[in-house]
Amino acid sequence: MKNRTGRIMWKYLSVILAMLLSLGLCLTGCTGGGSGSGGSGSSAKVDDPLVGKYIAVVGQMMGVSLTNEELGGFSIELQNGGKAVLTVEGESHNVKWKSDESTVTLMVDGEEIVGERGEDHFVVKDMLGMGMDITFAKEGTSAADPVQYLPEAEKFMLQDWQSVSVVDILGDPTDEIAPDALKATFRGDHTADFTLEGENLGTFKWSNVDDWGSLNDEGAPNITWKVQEDGLSIDCTKNDTYYTFFCPKDPSSYKADDKAAATGEKDTETEPDDTETEEAETEAAADGKEGTGGLAGAAAGFAAKAGKGKKSSSPYAEYWDGDWFGWYIFESCDGDYESLEGNWYDMCATITVEDDDTGKMVLWDEDGSVDLTVGEVEVSFGPGTTAAGCMKSESGSFLKDDENVAHADWLVDPGASSVSDYDHMIEINSVYEDADGSFRYYIYLRPWGMDWEDIRAVDESLMPNAYDSWYVGVKDGPMPDVIGIGDDLVLTNGDSKGGNSDQGGNSSEDEDEEEAFRFDNFTVMSNPEYFPAGKKSSLPCYVLKMSGQENDDNPGYMIDKNTILDNPEELDGWQEGDDAFTWMDRLCNDSSYTPHGVYDIRVSNNHVDVVYGLYWWD
Repeated sequence: MKNRTGRIMWKYLSVILAMLLSLGLCLTGCTGGGSGSGGSGSSAKVDDPLVGKYIAVVGQMMGVSLTNEELGGFSIELQNGGKAVLTVEGESHNVKWKSDESTVTLMVDGEEIVGERGEDHFVVKDMLGMGMDITFAKEGTSAADPVQYLPEAEKFMLQDWQSVSVVDILGDPTDEIAPDALKATFRGDHTADFTLEGENLGTFKWSNVDDWGSLNDEGAPNITWKVQEDGLSIDCTKNDTYYTFFCPKDPSSYKADDKAAATGEKDTETEPDDTETEEAETEAAADGKEGTGGLAGAAAGFAAKAGKGKKSSSPYAEYWDGDWFGWYIFESCDGDYESLEGNWYDMCATITVEDDDTGKMVLWDEDGSVDLTVGEVEVSFGPGTTAAGCMKSESGSFLKDDENVAHADWLVDPGASSVSDYDHMIEINSVYEDADGSFRYYIYLRPWGMDWEDIRAVDESLMPNAYDSWYVGVKDGPMPDVIGIGDDLVLTNGDSKGGNSDQGGNSSEDEDEEEAFRFDNFTVMSNPEYFPAGKKSSLPCYVLKMSGQENDDNPGYMIDKNTILDNPEELDGWQEGDDAFTWMDRLCNDSSYTPHGVYDIRVSNNHVDVVYGLYWWD
């Protein structure tokens, strides 16, 4: 739950609470009367000290606390004679109750709700089986103050706060805003006031998940915080600029020299010698180990093995700089993008980190290549919840040519995501929206060369599609430019569908079956090259060249009249009577068509035996 803080968690618990309260609203036919005796508990007496109205002061679930109004006016009035009135959202219902020395029990429509007694209060664990613990306190007593039941982290927060230092999104000191510009007051009823540069931002509801918190109200400022040992680290924005303020618990004890500790900056005197670090990382990579430097050391090893990872003075380069592999998926699609719902694609990416903590991320998927990308985003790096830091988008595009990834649209913190439990895995979670509709996309990546078996053991649904069929065979070398193709694994074995010896070309019945291969994603960036008869083969042909794969050993793949067109009527530009060469000749020379795109073909040696499909891109 590391990535479900503040507003999201509070909304989730509000839904749970609404369900819980609705059960109470359905309590019909629960009439009072009778002594309430029975079982091991004694019946209520006229002078029973428990008699009185008890209000729900605190509800706790999954590390989140709800107080007072957040609990919907939930109350129980214990009356004489074993009678009680349960009130939920202003509606009252007659029920019964009994007690013994340690418990108070409500009988509600055949069900028993048992509370553990304390001084002027009782606590119901797992209320109505919904997983929430609710404390009911006697109205008008000191027990009705919710503060005493709050988690220690929340009690710590209940005071007036004044910032004393501020850093920018990269964790560097800034003079764009004053260090003391932020003031905050947190109260036990889960309300808080905020003032920024003298402007009163208002009063808002707040909540925590363990040591992390945020504001809950719709339209509230984008303010979050982390409870630290000696104060609060509060993140907020002003004019779309991110700042992190430090507010000490005891301002009188704070000194200017404490700034590094307050903002999480590293003590440069404790940094290891660069030369020694580089030698250690190189040795670890050569041994095929992850080294001893935790996640950062592992990243350096994987990057070195992939031939990536330049030496950078940025403290974030060890974790981030290099090649990555994984997948992405579309969810919550609407409008013109509904057809994308659930579509899933394998992905490669390269992240570069510069000395000034800026960088770039380039991404391509199984239908493209390093030259046909699906995204290029300028990024920056700064402090995060772990030593790996946080990668933030600055500008760029993903899936569309227009600039649709803006400053901080991507906040990629390895220590605060749904996959934080997995070693060295990142999640990018964002939304694309335009006049035609919208969709949410999730990207999951790990460093190139890293094993995913630990993920398979926990959740196989997180595995890339091509992991077993392709990745495990090439991961120990440099990352290829195209998914499905590698330096030593140039082609993948084809299926039995396709051409036969009667069609001529370079295939024959005696040909070793392992020499025939099926390309599902063969990307051609420009017009196939024409060669007359006798130059490349005994027949005139067109040669398909895959972008990024041209070399002396692999000059391309030849299409001639002996190439079979599978379902030719589905191929753009094909006309009745066309063989493969005539069809390709038309595509290359008729401006109405384009011969570049993603080919689905079967090849033997350098000859294209079968064309199953040709798919265009915009």
